[in-house]
Amino acid sequence: MDKSKQLYYVNLNPISMDNISLTKVDDGQLIEYEISATEAEKEEFERLIREVHKHDVELGNLFSFKHFDDLTADADKDEYQTGMNDIYDRLYTLGTEETKQKISEIHLQNEDDTTPGL
Repeated sequence: MDKSKQLYYVNLNPISMDNISLTKVDDGQLIEYEISATEAEKEEFERLIREVHKHDVELGNLFSFKHFDDLTADADKDEYQTGMNDIYDRLYTLGTEETKQKISEIHLQNEDDTTPGL
């Protein structure tokens, strides 16, 4: 591991997903991913997570009739899913070997559309 990099723990629980921690949480109900990142990479990843998390439940849509508009709802869902794909791609890039294996096993990494045979 590069000396400028440090181990961090990321969980994607909607309540606490924007917290990347130096400390592993010993909770059997929580899935944590271990990453190795510089401080700058960690901060960039936290910004990405916060941005995606904002689209999970757009507060403005709760107090309007936008949630009844299928096109708006579909666009919000698509934007959120694209963001989650970006998060899993970043997790894989920064992840330790164990994290990369977890993500590969549950097929959360985006597949390249240029793969032969697609």
